[in-house]
Amino acid sequence: MITRKAILWLISGVAGCFAFLFLFYYLLITIGGEKLEEQIYLLWYEFRDILVNHGLILFLSIAILPGFILPVAPLLTLAGLWAEQHGPWEACFFCLLALIINLTWTYWLARGPARSLIQGLLGKTKFNLPPTPPANLVHWALILRLTPGVPFIFSNYGLGILQMPFLKYLILSVPIIGVTACGYVLAFAGIFSGDWQYLWIGSCLIGIMLVLGRMTLKKNRNAN
Repeated sequence: MITRKAILWLISGVAGCFAFLFLFYYLLITIGGEKLEEQIYLLWYEFRDILVNHGLILFLSIAILPGFILPVAPLLTLAGLWAEQHGPWEACFFCLLALIINLTWTYWLARGPARSLIQGLLGKTKFNLPPTPPANLVHWALILRLTPGVPFIFSNYGLGILQMPFLKYLILSVPIIGVTACGYVLAFAGIFSGDWQYLWIGSCLIGIMLVLGRMTLKKNRNAN
């Protein structure tokens, strides 16, 4: 059984990871100075141009890079920019395909090597991973997927480590992540192209997911 305390620990861990990354970047810029900061920005702009001009590399980046705890939002922004030339719905389709690939390989990485590694580390303590998926795992998976601010990659690894059945994992994850990602792509496509219809559709999709997230969290609080 997964408890609310365990979920709070998970969210705290996510916040801690992002705080560490921010602190590392801040220290790097502080030590390197303005020259290093300019070089980082130049590298980003060069990387951005490569991705926008080469769709295959862009969508491979969406499929791979978030698995290394890199934020997916900037890549979805670039997908919206790519959509200006190639079409918003095409961008949504390839983003969804890339995210399904990401969901799949990160899940099996977590369920296999990562779970074995964690079990080995916990073997020296009084804690152990549950041998079977917890009974309320689907409930908490839904909360994690719909909670704003929790990067989907942490949910991928967490649900894989806890051995959530793969089919249930995909059925629950793909609609939520797919609708949210398509919302971002369409919104940015509308901004970059000036077509406010896509901006409206994208904003509505994002808004719907935020409302569903709040409703789910409120329902969970009332249940407790």
